[in-house]
Amino acid sequence: MKNTLLSLLAASALLSCATEESKDSKALKIHEGLYAFCGASGAELTGKQIIVQGKVFEEGCSICPVLDGPSVSNLAMEGYSFSWGSEFSTDRNFQYPNNDGSTVWDGKSVWSLYWYFDTSSFIPQYNPKTQDWEMMHPKNRSFIVNTDYAVTSESNMFCMPCEVFDTTETGIVLAKCYGPMNEAAVPLRKAIDVKTGMKSITAAIAGKPYPVGTPVPVMEMSKKAQKKAKL
Repeated sequence: MKNTLLSLLAASALLSCATEESKDSKALKIHEGLYAFCGASGAELTGKQIIVQGKVFEEGCSICPVLDGPSVSNLAMEGYSFSWGSEFSTDRNFQYPNNDGSTVWDGKSVWSLYWYFDTSSFIPQYNPKTQDWEMMHPKNRSFIVNTDYAVTSESNMFCMPCEVFDTTETGIVLAKCYGPMNEAAVPLRKAIDVKTGMKSITAAIAGKPYPVGTPVPVMEMSKKAQKKAKL
């Protein structure tokens, strides 16, 4: 129970904007079931566009493993992906982005959501050494954004639509997720551009193009999470 509480606090901290914490926290909701975890993935440009909360961005595609369990969703996320081929709304279709409101998995669609994994966890990741998907420890890292280069740009894959397309020989289910390039996951209710010079956090290995992440004041948020945990 303690680990679950700390995970929830960490998730809320990472996904909250310090100046709009109360307002944004109302948009967060725990999701149970299948979801794509893109925190350790990069992305490739699709050559198309995606509309996020009324704003247009270049669109990217991330290959992400599908997990089963608790995750954090943002009820304020909505948009239109030209690769996905339709509108998407986490509030209207909370469980899966299948656009019919069903809570039954259609076998094809999942949301890309967030959960807190520390360095003792094992999660499916692509291992460039073996060129295969394996269970590995996540390693969070920070980097300074420079949008002139793909490896120092970033992608946002929080609450984006995904289509399941493959299962590896070891049973890892994979999905293609579509999200905006150089757009921040926070604040939750407004799409904003990521700018050169911002510090960002990702679990994607260095060298991956458009690593999935977002600029967040991690130290400040961590202090708030620790304070809440002591209450």
